[in-house]
Amino acid sequence: MRRFLRSGHDPARERLKRDLFQFNKTVEHGFPHQPSALGYSPSLRILAIGTRSGAVKLYGAPGVEFMGLHRENNAVVQICFLSGQCQLVTLLDDNSLHLWSLKVKGGVSELQEDESFTLRGPPGAAPSATQITVVLPHSSGKMLYLGTESGNVFVVQVPGFHTLEDRTISSDAVLQRLPEEARQRRVFEMVEALQEHPRDPNQVLIGYSRGLIVIWDLRGSRVLCHFLSSQQLDSVCWQRDGRLIVSCHSDGSYCQWPVSPDTQHLEPLRSCMPYGPFPCKAITKIFWLTTKQGLPFTIFQGGMPRASYGDRHCISVVHNGQQTAFDFTSRVIDFTVLSEVDPAAAFDDPYALVVLAEEELVVIDLQTAGWPPVQPPYLASLHCSAITCSHHVSNIPLKLWERIIAAGSWQNTYFSTMEWPIDGGTSLAPTPPQRDLLLTGHEDGTVRFWDASGVCLRLLYKLSTVHVFLTDTDPNENLSAQAEDEWPPLRKVRWAPSIPTVTIPGWASRRFFSANTAATWLWQAQQGRCWCWS
Repeated sequence: MRRFLRSGHDPARERLKRDLFQFNKTVEHGFPHQPSALGYSPSLRILAIGTRSGAVKLYGAPGVEFMGLHRENNAVVQICFLSGQCQLVTLLDDNSLHLWSLKVKGGVSELQEDESFTLRGPPGAAPSATQITVVLPHSSGKMLYLGTESGNVFVVQVPGFHTLEDRTISSDAVLQRLPEEARQRRVFEMVEALQEHPRDPNQVLIGYSRGLIVIWDLRGSRVLCHFLSSQQLDSVCWQRDGRLIVSCHSDGSYCQWPVSPDTQHLEPLRSCMPYGPFPCKAITKIFWLTTKQGLPFTIFQGGMPRASYGDRHCISVVHNGQQTAFDFTSRVIDFTVLSEVDPAAAFDDPYALVVLAEEELVVIDLQTAGWPPVQPPYLASLHCSAITCSHHVSNIPLKLWERIIAAGSWQNTYFSTMEWPIDGGTSLAPTPPQRDLLLTGHEDGTVRFWDASGVCLRLLYKLSTVHVFLTDTDPNENLSAQAEDEWPPLRKVRWAPSIPTVTIPGWASRRFFSANTAATWLWQAQQGRCWCWS
């Protein structure tokens, strides 16, 4: 070993070091850094997350994970799965589209980028003419409808990314097919929403930012009906049977429009401002989902009173007289609702709400009373409180392992009993040969025990040291509690909410020492104190 202690640069020595000591990243734990987009495939039951650095990560059943990285270091803006295929399309902030495929090689699946494409306009056209604002994959799996800032909708064939110029839906073509009273207003700007008819693939709903909504017939190239709102449009959704459209707007309201090609409705069937009448923030996305019980689910993002709750990151759920605004600790990137997959089914019957925030992924059980969260088996939020120290312990005895799991199960009563709903794919990884434990000390004085045996990092137990110290804050304070008459009905949502914690100045775990045979852990605090737990 003396050859490694010699000073100076020795090429033979460096080559030998590379041969003897080589480190490769085998697995990545924790939550993706700076998420920017969310996608979900109901048929594959796989979730996709894009990041600002250009990474695409796919998650299915525990242990099923894929990762791809764009050649360009640009943020992922939107992710869309192609219907009935193991393919997805990503839109980057440089206006480029990328086609990805899950391909089987050597008995295992891999995520690969097949091709890329940038939408080009005619020579001399402004950049906004082809700046993509929304991507709609057609149910045929062969076409993409691209809404742009100019108000035009371009059609691109996949694979190949071939532009079908004869199928372009220009804003001028739509304007010519509108009645005279609708033409007098400046109704066109960018395309905010594109939605395919849930029953008829030859009809597409186009929503423009100025408030105009049209249903376009793809075969006849004509407007079947149109709706004109007085408020700026943010998003649109269909009712499952195609007889109703729900639009949400910048003033914090949403409107219901009955769809009837024979009768034109100038006013909405119903207009509602959930948190009015005072000025509210925009509702940026909305779902209207039917149920067998008759009363629909209304799920939307935003719409909170601007003066009092304008800084909150909320998603509201309304159903059967119950309304809850889930208040997240970080900005909501996007959300989706898991519901009935069969397109021929009469009702949506939603069963889970999936929310991607900047620092966590939260799944809400919509079938259980109270709508509790579902405990995630992966995407653990390691840095919900800043990590000050960590310690890895290998080959934990089975008896000790079972005791840690049993102690942690008492802390999980807050979670739903629903199985993890994102369960696509099958993990081919063998059972870990040994039980590994990762201990992390945090700035709030808590110690967390993680199962680090396999690909998925899972929280087993959380030890809080609040009761050791005398503070003015009640350690039994429930951050989710609220008064019965409080409005809006906010409910705090955070990862691992089962134990309330109190931040103590000057306290943070610093070092770990373990003696796993005796089931004892010892660590040192920042203030110089030492604590022993067993």
